[in-house]
Amino acid sequence: MKKIRRFFTAPLIGLSLLGLVIPAIAHHGYPQYNMGQRVPMQGTIITYRLGNPHSHMTVSVMNENGEEEVWAVETTWTLRGMRARGFTPNLLQAGDEVNLLVSPALNGDRTAVFQSIEFADGRILPPPENN
Repeated sequence: MKKIRRFFTAPLIGLSLLGLVIPAIAHHGYPQYNMGQRVPMQGTIITYRLGNPHSHMTVSVMNENGEEEVWAVETTWTLRGMRARGFTPNLLQAGDEVNLLVSPALNGDRTAVFQSIEFADGRILPPPENN
């Protein structure tokens, strides 16, 4: 009886541990971004999608030479995390003027990780205490 129990126990423990490891492997970090730097970005929303695994937006920004640059901005939070911080699917529309705080790519690409947005009425999302 002990041999049978041992025969089933070891694989069961192994499968349980595998269930803990797979989600950790599947999730990624943000090593390609300077997460310690927060840069203001003023621009116009081109696209905005609230969804999983992360929400995205593209933003038209005028550079210091007056030329348009299109930036891809990704959030670190899931859909549930975005909603908990006050975001809704219709919060941002194409053409909205925005002031963002982002962490830019280390390699100079026009990609960044979203940190916060400030609206014309002074409201900030996520609220500083939630960020």
